[in-house]
Amino acid sequence: RVELHDMAEAPVDGDPDLLGRLVLNLLDNAVKFSLPDGTVDVTLSRDGALGVVTVTDAGPGIPAEAQSRIFERFYRVDAARSRVDASGTSGAGLGLAISRRIAEAHGGTLELAESRPGRTTFRATLPLRSATEAG
Repeated sequence: RVELHDMAEAPVDGDPDLLGRLVLNLLDNAVKFSLPDGTVDVTLSRDGALGVVTVTDAGPGIPAEAQSRIFERFYRVDAARSRVDASGTSGAGLGLAISRRIAEAHGGTLELAESRPGRTTFRATLPLRSATEAG
């Protein structure tokens, strides 16, 4: 189940396809790594001149020793899994690297805010469109 919370208006300038890919990658990971009866929480808020998207899942968490590497291209926490693996978590290990690059290309950031068993949160921040640009 995906639940939306605190959906503030937070207009940003950027490529809608790329920004959509960033959010889709975060949601895809959160859904894949959540427990079958788990909830994925999504928020969109404002923090000063930034729009902040957070995606939190209720999965097993990312091991501490892997957390510093998860944004590396082709890095997978469980190297034993491969793209031919039939599990719902197979992938190439590119989603987070691509998502971080998209955020950075738009003047923002993507970080692992928290990870422990039962809770992993990713936070993307993007500069808001200025009031003069919005008019």
